[in-house]
Amino acid sequence: MPVFGSKFEAGIWDDIRRAEGQKNLQNREKALSAALSKILTSEGEVSSALLARMIEIVSAEEAEGWKDDVADLVSKQRPQDCKASLAAASCLARKGIVNEARTYLEGVHGSVDIPTYSYVKAEVLVADQHTQEAAKSLMGSLRSDPLNVKAYEFLEKLIPQKNWRALMAIELMAAGKPFDAPDDTGGPEMALYRIYHEWYRGTHDGANSLLISSEGYKEEDPDYILLSARMARDEGDWVNAQRMYEKASKSMPDDINVLCETGDSYLNGGDAETALARFRSAEAHDPANPIVVRGLIRGYMSLGKNSEALEILNEFLDSEMAVYDDYEYASREMLRMGYSAEASEVASAILNTYPGDATACIVMSKSMVAEGNLREAEAYAKAAVSNNRKDPESLAQMSRVYLVLRHTSKAVRYAKRAVSADAKSVTALTTLMEVYREAGENDMAMETCRKILEIDPHNDEAANVLSKLEMAQVIKDSDASSILPEVSGSEDFIRLISTLIAERKYAEAEKLCRDNDDKYGNVAAVRRLRGNAEYALGEFLKASASFASAAALEPECAEIWHSKGLADEAFGDLDSAEAAYNQAVLLDMKNPHYWISKGCVQEMKGNKVAAVDSFNRAIELDQSSTYALVKKASIMAEYGRFSDAINFMDLAEATDPKNNDIQKIKMQIYLAATRFTDAAYIGKKLVKKDPDAITVACLARADIGLDDTAAARKLLDKALADDPDNVDLLVVYRELCQKMGDNEALIAVCRNIIKLDQYDKESRKILADALYKVGRGDEASMLYSSLDRTPTEDDRETAAVSEVQHDDPASVFQIAKSLLEVGDVVGAGRMADKAMESDPDNVDYILFRASVYRRTGDIRVADAFLSQYLTRNPSSAPILEAMGDLKAEVGEYKAAADSYSDALRNGARPDVYVKLGNVQEKMDARDAAVNSYSNAVKIDPHDSDASRALALLQIKTHDYDGALRSIRTSLASEQTAEGYAILAQICQLRKDREGVRDAYKGFLRFENPPDYMIEKVVSALNSVGLRSEAGMLRSHMDGEKQVAEAPAEEEVPPAVKRLAERIMRRAYMLGAETSDPAILDALNADPELAKAAVDFLADARTYGDVIPGTPNFDRYERLSYNSIFRGKNKDLEAMTIECAYVAGGAKDVDEAKVLLAYIRSAMTSPVPRDVPEDLRNISQGLNGDETLEQIMLDCKCGVMTARMIQSCVHE
Repeated sequence: MPVFGSKFEAGIWDDIRRAEGQKNLQNREKALSAALSKILTSEGEVSSALLARMIEIVSAEEAEGWKDDVADLVSKQRPQDCKASLAAASCLARKGIVNEARTYLEGVHGSVDIPTYSYVKAEVLVADQHTQEAAKSLMGSLRSDPLNVKAYEFLEKLIPQKNWRALMAIELMAAGKPFDAPDDTGGPEMALYRIYHEWYRGTHDGANSLLISSEGYKEEDPDYILLSARMARDEGDWVNAQRMYEKASKSMPDDINVLCETGDSYLNGGDAETALARFRSAEAHDPANPIVVRGLIRGYMSLGKNSEALEILNEFLDSEMAVYDDYEYASREMLRMGYSAEASEVASAILNTYPGDATACIVMSKSMVAEGNLREAEAYAKAAVSNNRKDPESLAQMSRVYLVLRHTSKAVRYAKRAVSADAKSVTALTTLMEVYREAGENDMAMETCRKILEIDPHNDEAANVLSKLEMAQVIKDSDASSILPEVSGSEDFIRLISTLIAERKYAEAEKLCRDNDDKYGNVAAVRRLRGNAEYALGEFLKASASFASAAALEPECAEIWHSKGLADEAFGDLDSAEAAYNQAVLLDMKNPHYWISKGCVQEMKGNKVAAVDSFNRAIELDQSSTYALVKKASIMAEYGRFSDAINFMDLAEATDPKNNDIQKIKMQIYLAATRFTDAAYIGKKLVKKDPDAITVACLARADIGLDDTAAARKLLDKALADDPDNVDLLVVYRELCQKMGDNEALIAVCRNIIKLDQYDKESRKILADALYKVGRGDEASMLYSSLDRTPTEDDRETAAVSEVQHDDPASVFQIAKSLLEVGDVVGAGRMADKAMESDPDNVDYILFRASVYRRTGDIRVADAFLSQYLTRNPSSAPILEAMGDLKAEVGEYKAAADSYSDALRNGARPDVYVKLGNVQEKMDARDAAVNSYSNAVKIDPHDSDASRALALLQIKTHDYDGALRSIRTSLASEQTAEGYAILAQICQLRKDREGVRDAYKGFLRFENPPDYMIEKVVSALNSVGLRSEAGMLRSHMDGEKQVAEAPAEEEVPPAVKRLAERIMRRAYMLGAETSDPAILDALNADPELAKAAVDFLADARTYGDVIPGTPNFDRYERLSYNSIFRGKNKDLEAMTIECAYVAGGAKDVDEAKVLLAYIRSAMTSPVPRDVPEDLRNISQGLNGDETLEQIMLDCKCGVMTARMIQSCVHE
């Protein structure tokens, strides 16, 4: 079904179709004659599809002058089109008019429509009695279009002994299309068909068994390898599919369908770069093939290169190859990429030809929605539904339009109709899901999501919506529920978590962070928020680990370090807390809160002087900081400087006069200073406002100090009546009873305290004393004896802290590693110590701690640390190895050798033997070192490092034969530039000219080797008389160095490069020059950008001498061969950059320029004197008259390889 660019052409097409439906012959002829006249008298060029159809009609009618009419029709086609010429050639060939048919065919040599060209060529060849060549041409047609039924039927006539129906059924099955079972004539085609039939009818096990046992598979027949690849593809095993497709494509290098299927396997496997390379290879053979074009579009879109994909679509739609299906596909893809205006143009072209087409109406409706024209969107959606009332896509689009219009009830109705029309339509179900979400029916939306995922388990949209809705259920009572639908990246996720934390939904926030760690775990802000949630949940150790990992991601953030300090302080790690606060202060020295936190932890550690300095700094930064003033006053009071303390409290009170907490602390300082009257005055005022336990206790103590025991007792009795289990009040009551000498009351109150706190040693002591005084000595004695084994408060606090710190050593160790990452060596060491306290024999912790000691430069401490562990575990191989490393680092080679030897006795490892050999070599114990390296190679023959080290040592001991064996073993495991340099040196010492030459060839494969290696190889070459090779190597390396050290060219903008690629592609397809104004006009590019792109293409590069064996040699040889084999131009001298890009298969414009420079350099570079024997053998089959291009094609080789073959012809 063709699509026309104008209503004039569409009208003529309709006239032709109506004429062909006429039953009256006279009317039919009249209508067709009128259509022909319209075409021939029209101005300008006409669609090739229209011309081709009219040529077929004119040829069939054979009216007078029909040949002239055919010629006139052909002349109306565009210069780049060929369908009209091919139709003329086909019609004439079928009539036996061979010469004229051949003339039309030759006029379109290099046609972009390869399948049709090859088919028509076969028709002409058959008419000219060349059936064998015709069969070859038909098979070429099938390589581009394996579903061409006419080609199979034609081949069936030319080669009847082959079962072409079976081969056609195979390709139809693989494409998922209906097929007719072929006649079972036996033969290899039916054997292959049977396996395909078993597989595609669902009997996979049977098909696998047939495949594995088949002779074709055992002999690696390409058709069977392709079948294996397709089986892996159908099962989603992309790794095996890629491997088998690559194997098949090597045997079918010009099979477009196989290349595209290979590209599809990489695309589905997530490797878009390689996929695009395969599609580019197919493009070089058949640039206008719809399968190739769609592959390129998918490849570019997967890489995010939508502009390139759009350009390919536009170029393809501008060609005569595009039909209705291609226009439909293009409009959908353009819409998906966000090019709504372009999609509308394509859909309009469809509607010009097929008014009311449902698919085009849907695209137009979507485009109108994107542009905000909802009235037109509704009209097009209604037109789509009216043309096909049971089409789920049309109904779904109608629903979407009503959804945008906020007609929710209509949207629901049409969405349900769409699902009723096709319950398995993902489009319909997705629309219903969206409608339910808009209507707020989340339960129905989730159910619809699950239905979508049953049909399409990999549907990301449904999976994401389901995840969000399920998440919304967790936080549906939160303000975060309004943020949830917008979560599409880390910023939205941060906003969501922040909202949850603000609402104190810490558990939900922590769970979301944990569940999405793979998505957002590398974002510092998310790590910090997770730490905040964990801190709020009381999981201080986990919070510290989260803050530490956040600090590793964003080490310059003072807020994160401060948060880490708070978490460390909360679980009792005061050293780490102080270190974190120090880091925060260093990063932001003007934040008073950081200084206050630092001062608090310094105070807890007992460093009161430093704490006062920190609080002073906080007060300087913020004189209204009451907290810093109060903390400083408290420390002053502890040192007995009550007057200074009261002064600071007065300042705090003046700053915040309504703060009752300041009044309470001031009252406590008055009590400590025995200023009971002042304390009582404050206490009475506070009791009136808020008679809390602390205030009552302080006031009671003040009354006791003033000897007003009655007032104190009255106050305490009232408070204890309300709160009888308050320990603070009971302790003051205990003091009152002691003051009054009321032992019976004292006994009672002490017993109450002990019930509430069984570890209160002081109350036990006072109770024992009171019991003794009242004559209850036995009870008193029992209490006295129990006092010695009662744990103190400090003991209990220490145990609690220890339990908190060490319940998760893995988290502590993670903190240590994070701290080391940010350069906090001291903090890392401290946290490693804490991890080891919980798990002292953990080898990972011990090795890490030793590495921290080494980072500090304190080797002596690291030595002592490892030695201490070895006294407990003298057979630990990893620790012994670490000790050896330590000794080797400080030059104590004997001790290092002893440690490595001990490690090997507890587990032989090749890398430890190599270390032992290194230190033995430094001790000049060469025999022992040789033995160590040899042992390493025996344990692991693939250890290339050990073999290299052994070879170098054997050179020093003049064991050149042994050195040769060793270096060859190393190169067999791992080929390196150093290995080949050593090989050259050994062969030089053995005076082995060919060995040096081989080493030189291997060395050439490596880019930018160090100078000392180059000198080693050059010296070896010169010593055996290979001076030209030495000169070439030195000049080649010098040239690379000059290129590397040369100042960079002005960077060409990506937009210029992408436009250059578009220009090259179009120029190649049209056979025009890249500077042709017609091409630039057709691209509608910005004039300045177009000029920059053309200038960039014209700016030729230089390559330098081409030397076989260098790193890029094989690739550019292959690409140069592609340029000749696939290219329209078979002349190397006339090679163009567009041919290098499209036919050569260069990945981008930069590589195309390099490839063109390579081809030109390879034609003039010196040919190596030593041509490989296999190339010499190939040259014997040549007569010397072949051109360089012919040698490349015949021998399937690149330019330089062809020159080497050519150089041997006349020897």
